[in-house]
Amino acid sequence: MSLSKHLQSPEILSDITGKSFADIKKRIIAAGNEWYKTHPEEESLIRKNLTSLGKEDSDQLVAAIQEGILVHYAEKITALSLSPEEFSQFLNTHIDYTDASKILQENSQDTGILMATPHFGGVEFVTPTLSRMGHTTNVVLKFSTPELSAKIRKYSQNMEDQGDFAPIHFIELGKNATGGALDMYAALRRHEVLFTVFDEETDHSQKVTLFGKEILGGAGLDKLIAPAKGFTKVYTVFMVRLDENSYKMVLKEIPADSPEPVQEMYNALEDMLTQYLEQWYFLHEEVPLVRQ
Repeated sequence: MSLSKHLQSPEILSDITGKSFADIKKRIIAAGNEWYKTHPEEESLIRKNLTSLGKEDSDQLVAAIQEGILVHYAEKITALSLSPEEFSQFLNTHIDYTDASKILQENSQDTGILMATPHFGGVEFVTPTLSRMGHTTNVVLKFSTPELSAKIRKYSQNMEDQGDFAPIHFIELGKNATGGALDMYAALRRHEVLFTVFDEETDHSQKVTLFGKEILGGAGLDKLIAPAKGFTKVYTVFMVRLDENSYKMVLKEIPADSPEPVQEMYNALEDMLTQYLEQWYFLHEEVPLVRQ
């Protein structure tokens, strides 16, 4: 059984129903650590990725990365287990988005907003935070099952109906009857937020540099930015875990007319990883290095 399925098993989900964020994290971390004991290949892959990027694979760092992965699942579960009222209060209590809100208010009026994120920190809280700030947000993703798609869509509608959240729409890649790139372009044309990840290898990825190593990334965002740059602001967004209970949303603007916007995203990622390498939970996947 995969780590994801293990942590979201009916038994564990039943145990954490109605629990606080702190209790959910405690239960998920305990369950995850038990899973790690019987899946040593997970640690081996993390060490391989660190070495490939020229980073020391110390026991302390590997343990911190493994815990960060588990906290990510706790965040994901928390985001779907609270009522809209509780979630609104959670975001106000735990997340500092003051600077991000000011940047968007001052620089992103009457434009589309492309928010590009890596698999980093409290990424599950980015979309609801943008929605809580009053931005209609379009999320690019793939749902693992139709049931999950229906569940998340219903929850998002409940959030909107509650009144504290702006609408959240979903652009499902690979789903029949969806335009994918055209839907993404249309969201920017409507001067809405488009939220997507940039650190995945896809058929449209390009070569970029991270810590002096060539990898594949960008997920084809350069092809979206080029025709949309006249009416779009581009940002990288990081939901940084500051401590056990607090987060900060950090934005970095990427000039839309940059000749290498995807590389600039990876430059921003490298700057962030210099401080918070353990929060890049993509390290438990195969980093897409360009083989020489």
